[in-house]
Amino acid sequence: MARQAKAPIKAPIKARIKARVTSEQTDKLNGEQVDKRPWDRRRVRSWNEFQNHIERYLDGNYLFRGVASVRFPLVTSVGRQREGYEYSEAREQALFNQFKREALPFLPVRPTSNWEWLALAQHHGVPTRLLDWSESPSVSLFFAVWGNDEEDAGLYIIRRPEEVKPGDLEQQSPFGVTDVAFFYPGYVTPRLVSQRGLFTVHPKPDQPYQSDDMQQIVIGKECKADFRRKLDASGIHHAAIMADLDGLSKRLVAIQSYRATALLPEAPVVSSSAGTARAGTLAKSSAKIDASAPRPRINPSDPQKGQWGGKSTNNGWTVAADVAESGPDWFMITLTVTAAAGESKMLSGDVVFHLHDSFPKSVCTETARNGKAVLKLWAYGAFTVGILIEHDGTMLEIDLAEVQGAPELFRER
Repeated sequence: MARQAKAPIKAPIKARIKARVTSEQTDKLNGEQVDKRPWDRRRVRSWNEFQNHIERYLDGNYLFRGVASVRFPLVTSVGRQREGYEYSEAREQALFNQFKREALPFLPVRPTSNWEWLALAQHHGVPTRLLDWSESPSVSLFFAVWGNDEEDAGLYIIRRPEEVKPGDLEQQSPFGVTDVAFFYPGYVTPRLVSQRGLFTVHPKPDQPYQSDDMQQIVIGKECKADFRRKLDASGIHHAAIMADLDGLSKRLVAIQSYRATALLPEAPVVSSSAGTARAGTLAKSSAKIDASAPRPRINPSDPQKGQWGGKSTNNGWTVAADVAESGPDWFMITLTVTAAAGESKMLSGDVVFHLHDSFPKSVCTETARNGKAVLKLWAYGAFTVGILIEHDGTMLEIDLAEVQGAPELFRER
């Protein structure tokens, strides 16, 4: 179920990003037509503020999903892009069939339909086209505030979509649905019951899910420890959520952390010295690289940092970024690759943009038009972008936390 007062601008801070927009609606931004924000965000700054806000969604018509980092969009596990992996339905089906074949010796009761098989696979961590949800905002909040104290958490709220009726589950394949729908799995586990869990099935697993009235409550990282304490006192803890010995053990560990951890812990800062060394090594290479080849990460929170030579201008090409705020906790970024000042050459062919890996599509290819390659995307805060100009192998790198003129809040995240 399972991301102020002004302060001086500091060195680049860990990435906080969001998915690319998929809405076809437009809005005015700096006099130009741009895509509207993917969904609305509402930041809460205290337990009482959260309780007051969530009250309007307690009529049984809403579903909730918590994420430990606000930057994570609603993409199914099988559809999430990973380095060297791109979704295909054939690969999904092969994985599912292998699970069904090899899981049998471990099951006391055999699932009776592909819906039950899919729910079982999801429960045990196999990538599927399902998303986990809860009918309880408190349960979803639990998953949002546990783990990853370096990033703000997010709680998604959607209006309950149409249900796949029990009779339809027997006649229809989960791989044949055409619209997003929710269902209660027949193959029930104790954890699913204790978490008031259910699933949505997604016919396009690699596309971020959103609805017209979807929203996301943002819980600042500084509030997570306090929210954990409040949830525990309300009976929402590992032992209740997991309902087994593993859950009990985790709660005992958690109780100790309550006593040992400050109420508002400071987030650790990752050193960038290693990134400088790596950038120098890459800058010496002018050979064309494989855009999909994995490279060791210098900063896991900002995976492109130091991977592309560290220069925004190189070999006669340059990348520039424009960042504009559009509503609470949303920023529109426009990346433009073109010839550097004083150069007479014209950019042509494909330009590959490497984004933070929390984007549903973290590697984006744009074809140059009129000497420019332009990519627009939405973000929660700053991160580093690596760029490959395919026709000559030139690498560029831009840290959005260092973009002059960008909003201060964006640069500090």
